[in-house]
Amino acid sequence: MSPLPSYTRFGGVHPETAALGNCLNAAGMRAPHTGQPYSEAMLLGIGGGLGAGYILWEFTQHHARVLVVAFRHTWQYPIRFLETICQRIGAGATVHETSGQVTAARQLQEALAAGTPPVAWVDRAHMPYLLLPAVLKGHFGHFVAVAGQDGDAVIVDDRARRPFPVPADDFAAARGRITSYKNRLLIPVPQDPATTPDLQAAVEAGLRDCVANLASKSDSFSLPALRKWARMMTDRKNPKAWPVLFANPRGLYGLLQSVYEGIALDGTGGDGLRSLYAAFLDEAAPVVGRPALAEVAARYRALAAEWVALAEAALPGDVPELRQARELLREKHDRLMAGGEATVVATEPLAARIQELHAALDRDFPLDAAATEALFADLAERLRALHTKEIAAAGALGAAQVTDRSRS
Repeated sequence: MSPLPSYTRFGGVHPETAALGNCLNAAGMRAPHTGQPYSEAMLLGIGGGLGAGYILWEFTQHHARVLVVAFRHTWQYPIRFLETICQRIGAGATVHETSGQVTAARQLQEALAAGTPPVAWVDRAHMPYLLLPAVLKGHFGHFVAVAGQDGDAVIVDDRARRPFPVPADDFAAARGRITSYKNRLLIPVPQDPATTPDLQAAVEAGLRDCVANLASKSDSFSLPALRKWARMMTDRKNPKAWPVLFANPRGLYGLLQSVYEGIALDGTGGDGLRSLYAAFLDEAAPVVGRPALAEVAARYRALAAEWVALAEAALPGDVPELRQARELLREKHDRLMAGGEATVVATEPLAARIQELHAALDRDFPLDAAATEALFADLAERLRALHTKEIAAAGALGAAQVTDRSRS
């Protein structure tokens, strides 16, 4: 399996910044303060950093509930996020989008032939190496880098240490599944080598965006979402509150699994991107001459530990069946992050076991009504505490900018 010669860096933490960063590296772009490839942390911060999101979708025609939890700035607008990063670091960004599969294939081939690996929008459950159940197809978008092509296989870089070969037909189906970004590619274009990007201005802009976004009053796309989520865990009147939705607990396990995976496994570094953003603040502090940012970084590292605790509380370790589910999900994730076709084949029996357990626990939830109510109350309390501390950290982030500016 041979990627493009220029594609030399694989893997990462967060799908969008990992894919973009590895494509920027292939394009020869380097961070002016280090002379090295841009770190994921720096790209996350330049793009606006953190956010929060909680949306519970109900698809009555499919008898399904889908939970979305999110942690990135403007998480609902990934194209805006990626284009903003490119613009701020002085790179161009060519975006292709088409409803035609033939045109989509040609655009991908042209990008690879030109030696410019693209970021591709795909449907997660269509990516065969993720070993997800077919029922999830069309529900969750995902972002990967295309590192090359080997015969009839597309070489996909998706956070793992080694790439995954994906049959071209499967990759085409994944690109075309979700109509809101059908067959979308973003191709980074290097800046003029005679120019040096203004990294300080890029970091300042990202910091301003993060502070403004975290101060938003939106209870779907910013920090108030955490307060709403906490309320939904114990409210008995709202039709989307968990005690109402799960008066009969059938299907409850699936949402708890989504909480765990959404925080711990699905491309947030295991803690809702808080550690990655802390790394950005540490890296950014000398770039903008604001040492107080390093103090704020410590706040976000402490919050990272609380997000990990929330994820684990969703599948509590003192319930054997839920502890087993959590351990199997973690094992599957860790195996797949090694990458490569052989790893996927070896992980297939584990994925099948996870799906069997999911079905069993959705059908027969292992807690009685009183214990379920206590679980909801515990998650609500943790979410309220997180909301309070997230507000405080965002305030400290804003204050650090003002304080350090006043000293300069």
